[in-house]
Amino acid sequence: MSNDSTLLEGLLEQLSSADAFARENAISELSKIDDIQADAALVTALEDPDKGIRETAAEAIVRRRSSHAPTLLCQYLANENICTRNLASEILTTLGKQSVPALSEKVFDPDHDVRKFAVDILGTIRDGSSVEVVVSALSDSSPNVVCSAAEALGLLADPKCVGPLIETYDRFADARAQIIEALGKIGDNSAIPVLIRALDDTDLVVVFTAAEAMGNMRTREVEPYLRRLLKRKDSALQEAVVSSLIKLAHATEHSVLDDLPADQLQNCLTRAVKSGDRQTKLFALEELRNWETPAVVDLLLEALADPDEDVALKAKELLTITATVAADKISRALRHASPAVACTLLDMIAASGNSRFILDVLPLIDSADDGVRERVTSALGRIGDQQVIPLLTNLASDSVGHVRSAAFKAMGWIGGNSALDTLFAGLDDPYPDVRQAALGAIVLSCSADTIARLRKDLTHQSPMRQIMAAQALGWIGEKAVVEPLIGALNHPEWEVRKSAVESLGRIGDRAAIEHIKILLDDEESQVRRSAIDALVAFEGNDAYRDILSLLDDEDLWVRFHAINTLGQIGNPDATTQILQFLTDENDVLRMAAAKSLSMLQDKRALPFLRSQASDRNRDVVGAVNDAITKIERGV
Repeated sequence: MSNDSTLLEGLLEQLSSADAFARENAISELSKIDDIQADAALVTALEDPDKGIRETAAEAIVRRRSSHAPTLLCQYLANENICTRNLASEILTTLGKQSVPALSEKVFDPDHDVRKFAVDILGTIRDGSSVEVVVSALSDSSPNVVCSAAEALGLLADPKCVGPLIETYDRFADARAQIIEALGKIGDNSAIPVLIRALDDTDLVVVFTAAEAMGNMRTREVEPYLRRLLKRKDSALQEAVVSSLIKLAHATEHSVLDDLPADQLQNCLTRAVKSGDRQTKLFALEELRNWETPAVVDLLLEALADPDEDVALKAKELLTITATVAADKISRALRHASPAVACTLLDMIAASGNSRFILDVLPLIDSADDGVRERVTSALGRIGDQQVIPLLTNLASDSVGHVRSAAFKAMGWIGGNSALDTLFAGLDDPYPDVRQAALGAIVLSCSADTIARLRKDLTHQSPMRQIMAAQALGWIGEKAVVEPLIGALNHPEWEVRKSAVESLGRIGDRAAIEHIKILLDDEESQVRRSAIDALVAFEGNDAYRDILSLLDDEDLWVRFHAINTLGQIGNPDATTQILQFLTDENDVLRMAAAKSLSMLQDKRALPFLRSQASDRNRDVVGAVNDAITKIERGV
């Protein structure tokens, strides 16, 4: 018996252990063995009593994508345990097209439940190769299978299905609603006659479904039939009709809504915004874009609280456009709004930047809700009035960090030097986000006084202040800051040296090049890596020789960064030096070498890459194969 067979038998036995840890370990090891017995064992583990082990087995099956898995999984469609059956169905769905042949066979299984499950999964996978077998299920003896087949064909949305669906509609009464829904999803105009007939069906569900389906036909041919339904008193049906009319308005060049009386149109749109599905709400809101009546403003304000984020955002966008016209209503709404709606209104006011709202916003500065205080701060900043700087200075001392952060950002948007003392004090805040917001505002102020204070901070007693000063000077980027940054390259704190070299790389003043090269030998590895980036920013391809020396660096991540950077520079002279890392003992460096060689596009590397195509590490193998493909194709 071979060692592999012995190992496999041992793992299969381990799967029966009472120890859950032992079973999980067996699954982990089985997932590495390419054998049908291992596949079968992993599928069997879907019945394990431990949920975590079942999930681990499922993940292993999906990851392996064995050709045997779909057939093995399909056996579980007849499993009496609903959890096991559902898990097998989920995996088959995730495997996608790979599952189609095995599922197609199950469409003809003697068990009608298995046939139904197979059809359901094929519909969810939505692979065109399954259309023919799903169409055949329309002739199944089980009503449940026929209904599932109709639903699946709607998901597959192939126009070739329209004929068989229509034929089944006249033959199989129990599946009429599902068939009409499928025809709507396919959206082929050849289905219109049967949709029109369905509007007179005695089953209200079929009528409702037909009204919805007509909205997907993208033609005004169905418009008169939909309008006729508006006269019926059924509110649910009217909503479906309105939804379809709105969809048609957006699918045709001529808005089918234009001919409706204004009051009826507004009622339709109002009903759609209040009770339609997500897409209908969005379409209806778009129709209201140019309406500025008080009723529409009220509707938009109401839509701000819609549970669907996209609907609320669309309402906010439209209110922003009509902010001037709707100012009074927005002001009143703000005074009585819940914190959640107040936040949305304040976001809208911030986007409008309308100074008309300053007096409405100010009372909310003392709100008990920190989210509201944060939005107030942002709104004041976007409005941009220098007179609110004292208020923002107070908010910069708020007890909540994100409010303080918003205050500093707002000061940056407004600009000027009147709050420099407050901004520099913010650099000592205990929260990193607040410090970065204060630093950003300091950079935006960008005055001679600002630069002088930042230069002074390079020798501040706090290393953190020194680091931030170096960062800020780089973002400001004026020539006057180059000299102090060069001086900071000799700072005793490595974080300051790192920030200084990164800032000099952003500024791009060539007076710093030789000073940066010295940092390639810095005692701190992160400084050496930053020096590589700065040097490339200055010299591009000319940095090649200086970076070569770092391929022998004592630090793994410096070597890794040097390998990647040489690939990005694109000088094929680096090929020989990088090839040596294809056989390095470290997986990370072998992977980096393969990726770098793929960027260099040097065909001399192909034999060496092919020799590594059986590397012990899967990720390295993937990088090697990717490099071979890209070099061969010249990508």
